[in-house]
Amino acid sequence: MTLSAESEKLLGSLSCCSYRGDQHTHILVEENDPLAKLKKVTLNAPKGNWFSINPDKGRRKEALMSPLLAVGQAHDHHRACDCVVLIWRDGKLVALYIDLKSGNPVGYSGQFKSTRQFVRYALGLLEEFYGFQLALAEERYVVLYGGKRALINKTPTVPKREGIGKTEPNKPYKREVPNPCQLYLKELLA
Repeated sequence: MTLSAESEKLLGSLSCCSYRGDQHTHILVEENDPLAKLKKVTLNAPKGNWFSINPDKGRRKEALMSPLLAVGQAHDHHRACDCVVLIWRDGKLVALYIDLKSGNPVGYSGQFKSTRQFVRYALGLLEEFYGFQLALAEERYVVLYGGKRALINKTPTVPKREGIGKTEPNKPYKREVPNPCQLYLKELLA
């Protein structure tokens, strides 16, 4: 299995790639905050035409092109979620934005919005300067939270389509998981 030309072009334009479907069968999503309860989630994924990026690691402290891109309190919008998986499904590009939270999940909306704009910006640059048009067919937002060793409440293996299919940065699909945790990527694409 190899990545498509579209995948390779988009992948080549990003420096924060973490895993790719032609080389890996999993995606490790990590939270680097030492106080976080939920630190690691592994997404099991089949070999395929997908790759993941870690936008949080790709950010810099200094603004290279504009103060709008700087990190700091004056620029609250410059935040990132923990992982974005870009998947070609049925010939269409799907973006899955994932954020890990401990306990009561809050503060994810700005992270999702900022990361979404980054992905759209990267796609726009490819089109504007390289004539390579990739349109997002779907965007999904997932918050995985918790981090306790064992969960008391059982949850369904596959989420209901209406719960995960139509999500927004302000209204993501939320799922409580233990730390560490393993999920199947297809569960989040139901």
